[in-house]
Amino acid sequence: MHKIRSRIFIFIFIAALLLLGYHFLNLSQSFKKTSLGLTDKVQSAHNNKLLNSKKPFSILLLGTDTGDLNRTDKGRTDSMMLVTVNEQKRRTTLVSIPRDTMVAIPGLENTFPQKINSVYTFTNLKQTVSDVSHYLNVPINFVALVNMGGLIKMVDQVGGVQVKSPLNFSYNPYTAHDTGNDIYRFIKGSSTYYHSSDGTNWTEYQRMDGQAALAFTRMRYDDPLGDYGRTQRQRLVIQALLNKAKNPTVFLTSSFVNSLTSNVKTNLALNDFLLIAKNYATAKKHVQSYSIQGTSDWEDGVSFQVVSKTNQQAGTDEIRRALNIKPAVTGPALMGNSDSLIIPSDVAAILQR
Repeated sequence: MHKIRSRIFIFIFIAALLLLGYHFLNLSQSFKKTSLGLTDKVQSAHNNKLLNSKKPFSILLLGTDTGDLNRTDKGRTDSMMLVTVNEQKRRTTLVSIPRDTMVAIPGLENTFPQKINSVYTFTNLKQTVSDVSHYLNVPINFVALVNMGGLIKMVDQVGGVQVKSPLNFSYNPYTAHDTGNDIYRFIKGSSTYYHSSDGTNWTEYQRMDGQAALAFTRMRYDDPLGDYGRTQRQRLVIQALLNKAKNPTVFLTSSFVNSLTSNVKTNLALNDFLLIAKNYATAKKHVQSYSIQGTSDWEDGVSFQVVSKTNQQAGTDEIRRALNIKPAVTGPALMGNSDSLIIPSDVAAILQR
């Protein structure tokens, strides 16, 4: 009887290993579809060593709203966030970069002024990472290009999220205001929200599904903080998703990974995800948010955010501190080579603050 039980146990154990192996083989194949092809063998080995040693790392998150990451029209990266993960400090830091930040794109200074969200449009992903790294003088280990529409699937896959709204507002995803039929109403200081499909009858909810989360992160025109308020709400949703990482297997299911395939392109490999889940479990205990601040400026009828040297340095200090690396002088103002630029006097005055 003992031998029979042992054989049954061994059989079940082998079957479990085979199923687990098959599961991760499928995940591996899915992750290959998200690959950006930016990481060579040397860089891959470096990433593996970094994550195995549990040292802090950074990920540049770029959000687009093209609807399909495989289309030729790349669109603009209207959301730009540098995420640093520090297991030693048990802290994750989310640093938002204003989408309207005025820059001179390196190598394309003749197109000045441009917004930082157009760097990807004019160049490519590898160059975007390099330019942002150069602008803030900080290392960037990984990058993820995310279709913000895919946020719906990601939130739904983890069973929804609870987020307290920082303000009262109503929003219709189709009109971009509080008009029409499909309206979401969020309450300041509460995770309770309301939805109406006809503009008259309202249903109360305690947990955001993907559609509600997308509406919550998209509203900009009625926020007194403008785009800064929008990025704040984006960080709140990402923080809520990180809280779901108490059970990291939620993010490693076939259904969740498949939802990433068409909505995320990244140079993070499956093994990187597994190492992060294993070695950085407590980094999510404290999530800190920060936004680089700019000053509003209009040039030829176009709205920009001009980041002063002081505020640019503050952003660099925040990121380098989060990565446990020594302080350093921030990168060049306006990102590109400013020697050949004709900089308006009001912009020059803001830059020197």
